[in-house]
Amino acid sequence: MAPGMMDLDVDKLPDDVFDKLGLSRDEFREVQARMAERAARTPAAGTPAPDFEIERLSPDGKRTGETFQLASARGRPVALVFGSYT
Repeated sequence: MAPGMMDLDVDKLPDDVFDKLGLSRDEFREVQARMAERAARTPAAGTPAPDFEIERLSPDGKRTGETFQLASARGRPVALVFGSYT
């Protein structure tokens, strides 16, 4: 669902919107509720990142068995690259 869809008043939308989405009004409301719940748990920009531990990959993308914990880099800049290596 596109940003801004959480703020829509479902009762004011025409039926063809739901036909195009392949959702009923109630299903749309459920999606809105899940998105609002997720947004409430998302840290705001500028807030400290939650600590986590992740496995390091080798330069060729293979698993190494080594881990990195974000808290170990406290006070130093960290760049994270998220993507699929499969």
